[in-house]
Amino acid sequence: MFRKIVFFTVFLILLPFMAFADEYKVSLAQLPVYAESSDKGVLVDLVKAIEKESGNKISLKVMPFASSVYMAQKGKTDFHMPLIKNDILDEEKLPFSYSNETIFHVNFVLYTKKGSDVTLDNLASKTIETDRAHVNYFPFDIKPTNSIAKSLEKLHNGQIDGFIFADFATDPFLKEAGYKDIQRGLYKVFESKMVLPKNERGKQVDTMLTASIKNLRANGQLEKIMHQIDLPYSDWQP
Repeated sequence: MFRKIVFFTVFLILLPFMAFADEYKVSLAQLPVYAESSDKGVLVDLVKAIEKESGNKISLKVMPFASSVYMAQKGKTDFHMPLIKNDILDEEKLPFSYSNETIFHVNFVLYTKKGSDVTLDNLASKTIETDRAHVNYFPFDIKPTNSIAKSLEKLHNGQIDGFIFADFATDPFLKEAGYKDIQRGLYKVFESKMVLPKNERGKQVDTMLTASIKNLRANGQLEKIMHQIDLPYSDWQP
């Protein structure tokens, strides 16, 4: 009887650890549609699907974009989502690693004032802003911002010449503000990947993510989740 009690007690203690093969931490950039809170967003749904597919426990935090990338880069979380893959950067020199798998594609849009002379060919001579975590992804000098809404307001007031960022993250702010003097145009379509620590743990995490994403793609779950944001550019105007 005593042995049974001991065995049952040990089983209860170990049960939380036996339920999952491993435990991971993910940080998500707080953005409309993508990840609005720890319970709402396309990427939140993707994390839950990866957790179920892999059989691992994944705890998530939603935070400002730059902070989320930093957390993964420093190994404080096991991976971050999302970040565009840009060929102008030397991956060997980056302080983090990209995931092998692409999770979706993102349309980066150039927002300018209607009637302005800003074009894709003269951006280097203009005052352009983008999200702080993305300033190194452009072949010209671009200013960092911590607020999409504030950048659009500055553009509306003529304080900057343009703003470049993901359409799904920016368009909700543009629609909410109701600016009719701002126009949109496609800058570039990027692959969006996950960010991992540049160490052995990062490699192990990438192996888990690669297997899970491939399985989700094969069984149709990935498309079912990501179709909300993985869309061709739509050239609508305010």
